[in-house]
Amino acid sequence: MTAMKTGLTSKEQILSILEANGANFTSGEEMAGKLFITRAAVWKGIRALKKEGYEIEAVTNRGYRLVKNAPSLTAADIKQYLTTRRELELFVYDEVGSTNDLALQYAKEHPGREALFVAARQTNGRGRRGRSFFSPKDTGLYMSFLIYPHVSFEEASTYTSLTAVALSEAIETALNIKTGIKWVNDIFYNDRKVAGILTEGIASMEDHSLSHVVIGAGINVYNPYEGFPGEIRDIAGFLLDTPAKENERAKLAASFADRLIERLEMPAGSFVDQYVERSILIGKYVRVENFVKGSKPKYAKVTGIDGECRLLVEYEDGRTEALSSGEVSVRKY
Repeated sequence: MTAMKTGLTSKEQILSILEANGANFTSGEEMAGKLFITRAAVWKGIRALKKEGYEIEAVTNRGYRLVKNAPSLTAADIKQYLTTRRELELFVYDEVGSTNDLALQYAKEHPGREALFVAARQTNGRGRRGRSFFSPKDTGLYMSFLIYPHVSFEEASTYTSLTAVALSEAIETALNIKTGIKWVNDIFYNDRKVAGILTEGIASMEDHSLSHVVIGAGINVYNPYEGFPGEIRDIAGFLLDTPAKENERAKLAASFADRLIERLEMPAGSFVDQYVERSILIGKYVRVENFVKGSKPKYAKVTGIDGECRLLVEYEDGRTEALSSGEVSVRKY
């Protein structure tokens, strides 16, 4: 008898049985016995899977078999790798507009409930400063965490940096790939951007704290089928050449969730050493833009990162500054 994974719904366990048996048929009676549910419950689970796009063949006196996996990523895929015990609602989609938008809407409808939203594709993915985030089908991983930290604005200012550390650690754990962090929210591999982070907080006007925070991350796991669009072709990269038999995206999603939750539960500031260690900017010359109207870009050398994750720079005229916002790009002299 196949040992079933704990923490899965009956529908997800039925899917696991069908996937494990491949082209072989499995009777409803056999699945009911393994899962300790009724045959009617098995049929209900089969119908639910069909509605989600799975193609399942049913033959009298033989049972069921999975003909085609329609969704490219499922909750069951991710749950089997999750180790956190923190209560977290999990929603997985083949395609959405924006996972951050889903999380923000969910917060309005279910206040106080933490959730994780995962998609195989976004049609309206967002980056910093209103930019779009390229989110093609089946080659990336797009995730948003809805959390309720109950912290001040000042305390939450480093959440993006904390998330960058958690994501870099997760990639290393799940895929055995060492990545670097480009201040403040980008993950780089082989001198190319492979992931970006967008953190959005909703303010509580009563006590000047954050009522909830949505942490979004977009990751280029594989090389897009049609390549990257022209505007990011010279900047964007990917982690793996081609998909393997194992579900790397599910492993990565679970690893990221685990690492982010661990980091959030650690003492404030404990991630900073890793943020500094993984930085790709220290010692480099950069172009600094602060987006203040009328200001011009400046050039500086990055000398370090302080305890508040501000970028320490020295300009060409000898002045120094700790940058808490803005954007930098590496300049090669």
